[in-house]
Amino acid sequence: MFAKLATVIVVLGAMFGALLVNRQERIDTAAEISRIHFKLERNDRERVRREAEVASKLTPNQIRELVAEIEKASNSAPDRDSPLVLKPIPFREDPSRATDDALGTPEELRRLVKEPTDSGALHGEGMGG
Repeated sequence: MFAKLATVIVVLGAMFGALLVNRQERIDTAAEISRIHFKLERNDRERVRREAEVASKLTPNQIRELVAEIEKASNSAPDRDSPLVLKPIPFREDPSRATDDALGTPEELRRLVKEPTDSGALHGEGMGG
């Protein structure tokens, strides 16, 4: 009789312990979700602040001028077979394919990487910054 009672107490204790562990994991998960939401909200506010800052400093005409300068520099590069064309990255269901399509074929990419550029437009230099 004593062994049965001890076994029931141990089993109930283990069960309640498992329930407490499960409860604590749920609380930790909820706290992590809350931290992630606050971080996302903070990042969204920072993004909007930076977008407003850029919008206040740049006009559409300035952006057009910058793009024209980049295209002009890429067209005047003497060591390039073809000019650097600024292609928009199209929207696709698979974003990784969109990047591949915008960059071109692997052969074109290897050729661009092997050829040094004087203007620096390939590496993001010379964009007014």
